[in-house]
This record gives sequence, C-alpha cells and structure tokens, in this order.
Amino acid sequence: MVSVFTVVRAPSWALPISEFLENGVLPMDESEARSTSVFQCCVEQDKGIEILLDIHEGECGHHAASRTVVAKAFHHGFYWPTALQDAESLVLKCEGCQRFSKGSHQPT
Repeated sequence: MVSVFTVVRAPSWALPISEFLENGVLPMDESEARSTSVFQCCVEQDKGIEILLDIHEGECGHHAASRTVVAKAFHHGFYWPTALQDAESLVLKCEGCQRFSKGSHQPT
C-alpha cells in the first residue's frame, strides 16, 4: 500500500518582517503591521550591568558563560550595545567562576 501525502506550505511568519526591513512595506492589517516592530527595551549600560549581574549571580543565577548571560538578557527583551563586553568583564571578575573554571569538568 502506497500513501500519498500532500504538502501544504503556509506563509512564513518572518515574511512580513523581512518585507518591512528590506522594502519598507507594512502589511495591510494594522495588528500585523504592529507586530513587525522590534520588541526590545533599550537600557543604559549601568542598568544593563545590573541585569547581567542578576542573571549571572542572582537568586536563580547559575554562573553561566558570558554569551549565555547576554542571550538570556536579550531573550527577556533588554538591549544595549556593549552587552557582550560587559558580560565578559563580569565573568572575568566573578571569583566563583574563576575558581571553578580551572578544574576539569569531564568524567574520568
């Protein structure tokens, strides 16, 4: 017995966003047009460092690497241009990260 499947392609969710970025064309529907904007909150560097510290060392922090910390900050909607450099500096100054990074984390 042979099965025949029909492939249905839906328009990509990114298509309206790419059309806006490339050509400046907004969708006709107002609610769709509003969804093409960027939903990140730009913060000052000192506020951004506080956010990084909270993610890295806070109550639920887990001393992650700098790129992971920045990705979490961006994922939660915050942005500032020096985020990666600030996170790298923060991780280098973290005593716990420096102490435990020297040992091998591979099983014997």
